[in-house]
Amino acid sequence: MIEAYLASGVTAPLVICGRQAWDAERELALLYEDDVSERDKEGRLRGRILKRKLRNRIILIDYAPFRLLVSLVRGAKAVLFPSLYEGFGLPVLEAMHLGTPVMTSNTASLPEVAGDAALLVDPYDIRAMAEAIQALDRQPELRADLAARGPKRAALFDNAAYERRLVDLYAKLGVRLGG
Repeated sequence: MIEAYLASGVTAPLVICGRQAWDAERELALLYEDDVSERDKEGRLRGRILKRKLRNRIILIDYAPFRLLVSLVRGAKAVLFPSLYEGFGLPVLEAMHLGTPVMTSNTASLPEVAGDAALLVDPYDIRAMAEAIQALDRQPELRADLAARGPKRAALFDNAAYERRLVDLYAKLGVRLGG
């Protein structure tokens, strides 16, 4: 996602919220302008040094309290969530519920959650992600369409819809729930 964002040429900032994963230095090296390699006297690579100067368009937030997180998602031009695997995809559902356009993966459970209310991309295809980021940045009508579709799609997963599906399932099994 970071590589796709940088390749997109979009000038809107990329806000990454959440703690860094264990052993993620290599993946996150693109976030920094001054990532350098350290070499020994013979010229062999000894390691990488991150001087921690973030690129000017990238903001890292280690932790966001609930209210701040909601404000960030609600105020975002779009939420980018190209996950490699998700059991359900709650961040996608939450963003759609708030009316924020979403770009997410076309793998695992995410297409089922997002339906036609998000841009679906191959999370391994940097070009596809960069093009989706550009589209979300440059096409206000696309953002408006996804923002309108999102809450409708998210409503399919609310408590009332879940309860109806559960009652229907039990009814098919011959069990009547409720009074």
